[in-house]
Amino acid sequence: MRVTEGQQKDVHLLLQNRSNEEVQKNRKILTTIIETIVFCGRQELSLRGHRDSGKLSLTEQKYNDGNLRALLRYRIRGGDLNLQDHIINANANATYISSDIQNVLISIIASHVQSLIVKKIEKSKFYSVLADETTDISRIEQFSLCIRYVDEDEDGMKLREDFLTFVPVHDLTGAALASTLKETLVSLGLNLNNLRGQGYDGASAMRESFRGVQSIIREAYPTAVYTHCASHCLNLCLSDDSKVTSIRNAFGTISEVCTFFRRSAKRSNILKNRLKGLKEELNKNVTTLIKYCETRWVERHESVSLFADAFSCIVLALEDIQAQDNDNDDQGKAQSLHLAICRFSFIISLKISEKDVRINL
Repeated sequence: MRVTEGQQKDVHLLLQNRSNEEVQKNRKILTTIIETIVFCGRQELSLRGHRDSGKLSLTEQKYNDGNLRALLRYRIRGGDLNLQDHIINANANATYISSDIQNVLISIIASHVQSLIVKKIEKSKFYSVLADETTDISRIEQFSLCIRYVDEDEDGMKLREDFLTFVPVHDLTGAALASTLKETLVSLGLNLNNLRGQGYDGASAMRESFRGVQSIIREAYPTAVYTHCASHCLNLCLSDDSKVTSIRNAFGTISEVCTFFRRSAKRSNILKNRLKGLKEELNKNVTTLIKYCETRWVERHESVSLFADAFSCIVLALEDIQAQDNDNDDQGKAQSLHLAICRFSFIISLKISEKDVRINL
C-alpha cells in the first residue's frame, strides 16, 4: 500500500539505487589503486615485493610485500575509509591488487598515455620516426619506436621526442622490419602520408639503399627523408678513438683512480676535503668522482669531464695519501697513480677525450 501511495520507493528502484551505490564505491576504490600505481610509475618504483599475494594486511609486515601494498596501507592510515572497508571485507578474488590485475591496469594506463601522445602527433600532423632493434634482458628481439614532432602549448612551440611502444620482432631483414614499422604506425592510428623523416643507426638492415628499412619506406613515402643518427656516427668515431693506445690507457687510468678512492672511506674523505675548493669554481657541490662507464655515454661524459675539472684536487689528494706513513699499500698505489696521471701523454689524452665527449653529449 505504501508503494502504491508513493510513500515508499518501488523495490526495483531500491535495488537499482543499491547497485549504483556499489558501482560508485567500487570506482572510488579502483581510482585509489590506479592513482597509487601511477604514482609508483612516475617515481620509477617497482610495485611488487618478495611476497605480495593474498589479502592486504593493515599492519606492517616483517617481509617486503612491495611498494604498492605499502602505499595502500599508508593511504588507509591517512584516513581512506572506503579503501579500508574494501580491504577488510572484500572477497579474496575481488581485491583488485593481485599481480594479474596490476598488469591489466598497467596495460590500460599505457594505452591511455599512448593515445594522448598520438593525439598530440595528429594535431601536429607531420612527424618523423626513430626506431632501433635491440635484444632485452630476457633475450627477446624487439623494435623500439619513438616519434619526433612539434608540439604547441600555452608556452609556444616545442620539439618533442616521445617513446610509443616496443614491438617484438622475429625476422630482422630490412623488408620485415619495414613491414613491422608500417603496421605498427597504422595500428597506432598515425597517417603514413604525414611521415616526413626516418632516423636509424648504421645497421645494414636499416640504412641500405636497396633493401634497408629506410629505402623501402621511402619508396612508398618519398617525403620520409632518412637521416643517419648523428650521435651514433660520433659514438662510432669515439669508439675508434678508444682503440688508440694512449686514449685507451687514459680511460683505464681514470677508472683505476675512481675505484681507488671509492673503495675506501678514508681515501674518499681525503679527496672530499680537496674537492671543497671546486664548489665555488664549478658552482656545484662535488664530493667524489663519478665511476667511469664504457657503455653509458652520458656517464662517460660526466666522469671524464669531472676528472678534468678536478684534476689538481686529485693530484693533491694522491700526494696527501703518499705523505701518510701508516699504510704502505695505499702509499704505493697512490704513488703509481700519481705518476700515471701526471704523465704528459695522459694529460693530452684527457683533454682530447674531454672535448670529444662534450661534443657527443
